[in-house]
Amino acid sequence: MTEPTLACITASAALEPLRPRWDRLYQESGASPFQSPAWLLPWWHSFGNTRPLVACLYLGTRLAGLLPMYILDEGIERKILMIGVGISDHLDVLLVPDAPDDAASRLLQAALAAAGPKLGRCDLTDIPPQSALRRIKAVPGWHMDWHETDPCPVLGLPATGADLRQIVPARTLRRLRMNRHRADRFGGWRAEVADAGTLGGMLEALFTLHRLRWPQGGVFADPRAMAFYREATPALLAAGSLHLAGLWLGERLSAVCMALLHGPDRILFYQSGYDPAYAATSPGSLLLGALIENAVEAKRRQANFLRGGEAYKYRWGAVDEYNMACRLTWLGG
Repeated sequence: MTEPTLACITASAALEPLRPRWDRLYQESGASPFQSPAWLLPWWHSFGNTRPLVACLYLGTRLAGLLPMYILDEGIERKILMIGVGISDHLDVLLVPDAPDDAASRLLQAALAAAGPKLGRCDLTDIPPQSALRRIKAVPGWHMDWHETDPCPVLGLPATGADLRQIVPARTLRRLRMNRHRADRFGGWRAEVADAGTLGGMLEALFTLHRLRWPQGGVFADPRAMAFYREATPALLAAGSLHLAGLWLGERLSAVCMALLHGPDRILFYQSGYDPAYAATSPGSLLLGALIENAVEAKRRQANFLRGGEAYKYRWGAVDEYNMACRLTWLGG
């Protein structure tokens, strides 16, 4: 086997030229869209600073591993964080299937070494269950503190829509039928998925509906977040990773849900908003029900509700998986 080599990218100008190789690695790795350059490069443009620290592992000339991080100096403390932190529900290393078993550890050690002597802390956050980062070895000179973080409720999907009765509580399905009947009083309902022509308008509707539900604005209160989504969503859609859907009650767009598609088997429910004026018909639940039914028809096997233990997720029958976090603290010496 070719002996791996390591390098670290420390200049923002070098990130965009890496995109084609990064995208090929992403496709090989089977990682979630949160790890794609279509997601992380727009994040860097909106939220990053001038100090990327992207550790790369090569097998010959082939990019076989990538750990995207950045340096943040806060007063006298220097730490490194993962690119995508904050608005990405999963953060991870990218590895080809035939990468060395210790590739994640090698990438982390390369990043720690390249950060410079002032480095005192490294935070690995939102690490999903199957990540190779969960198997990293102890790093000499560093204390590692692992802990569970947010639940990410998931719903295993059946082979046919009729089998939803086996996994979704009867009370939830009954409420869904009742809300569909109520929607008929508003002229009926329909769910549609955005294409390239409707993407921009539906995304702006998501911003508006989310703010109606959360007057303080939530994630969309930050102009940088809106700039990020406006840049990222066209590339995600073109890559087949974005599933942005709206629900109409009569002729009014009353709910929007942004979902991401993780390979052929998984749908990730990410952000949503609905018009409180139509709360009696529960447009958010109507849309979610339609998306779950569509996922079953598309032969997907899992719906992931992502971070947070909100009650509505469990009403659909979802059960918890947990992200993990690891804080590495320099011991000195």
